[in-house]
Amino acid sequence: APTPAPGRLSARGQALATTFCATQLEVQPFTPGIADFSAFPLTLWQRLQNKHWRMTYPDMLDYNDSGGYAPLRRAIADYLRVFRSVQLDADQVIVTTGTQQSLELCARLLADHGDTVWVEDPAYWGAAKAFMATGLSIHPVPVDDEGIHPGAADNAHPPRLIYLTPSHQYPTGAVMSLARRHQLLSTARAHGAWVLEDDYDSEYRFSGPPISSLEGLDVDGRVLYMGTFSKVLYPGIKLGYLIVPKPLVVAFKQAHYDLNRPGQMPLQAALAEFIEMGHFSSALRRARQSYGERRAALLEALKPVLTQDTFISGAEQGLHLCLRLPAQVDDQALAQRIAQQGLTVRPLSAYCLARHDLKGLVIGYGYAPLSEIQRCGPVLAAAVRQIGPPR
Repeated sequence: APTPAPGRLSARGQALATTFCATQLEVQPFTPGIADFSAFPLTLWQRLQNKHWRMTYPDMLDYNDSGGYAPLRRAIADYLRVFRSVQLDADQVIVTTGTQQSLELCARLLADHGDTVWVEDPAYWGAAKAFMATGLSIHPVPVDDEGIHPGAADNAHPPRLIYLTPSHQYPTGAVMSLARRHQLLSTARAHGAWVLEDDYDSEYRFSGPPISSLEGLDVDGRVLYMGTFSKVLYPGIKLGYLIVPKPLVVAFKQAHYDLNRPGQMPLQAALAEFIEMGHFSSALRRARQSYGERRAALLEALKPVLTQDTFISGAEQGLHLCLRLPAQVDDQALAQRIAQQGLTVRPLSAYCLARHDLKGLVIGYGYAPLSEIQRCGPVLAAAVRQIGPPR
């Protein structure tokens, strides 16, 4: 079919089609074309899915208006209470198709067209796209080593929503300090804003003490917490969850049903049993060990290029790290040169909304086999070492 001419798109459609494109920003392996899910127990997963398809009742094939399969919502609630210090009941859990749907649901129910949303700068591209699609006005707030850092100039743009990745800022990897968390909640209270906490990869923490959720510090009921199973299981599972404050539960479930017609109940049933029988915890342990080995191999490969001005951030958690570079380096040109070596990395500056002072390479290691990281890591380091003096 012919590609629609740009002039036939709406202004918003044109912006969505050309801004923050996932193919340019999604952190996948720096060895392209390889997706390694060897840590996932595929045979067991297939067996559980087949079991629930055989047992499926007719109502399991229909839409669902309760927020998701009840045993799965209970399993999610139990997991988050223990491991993420989230304060919740199972009724507050809404099963979604992932973070994007969770963000869009929050934007549509908690803000009106033209309202301001504070977004970390540099930003998660998926959040920026979701807020663009729902007609919100994005206000970038800079991130430092302690997370998002709003100042007087930012407070002049009162937010209706504040979007955060406090446990592992995307893409820099900064961890929001306890003092900054309290400050952020106080700022949200002063503005009457809702806080959207995206805890996208908290399952993978490799060093330092566990980091509790921001929601666990919230005493006002203004934090909405979201997570995904795509990082632990596999991206295509398309299942995530949104935890909403109790006064919002009825409205969110109704809107979720009206707007999204949620289903996939046999898949949710298989996942609930996967969690309840301990397979999720086992799969997570295996994955954490496997990803930890890949992380260590990448860090070892990058050691020769580290200096006072070239350093790594965000390596304590997650499936990517950020190699920070001097401000005069053209990181986009460097990423292109590295692509000529057959490797894929993302320039940090491409994630920035308003600032121009951050340069670096965002490098994913979660989907690349250990052998490929050991082979390609030195190639990547050699390309970085060739950075010349500023012209």
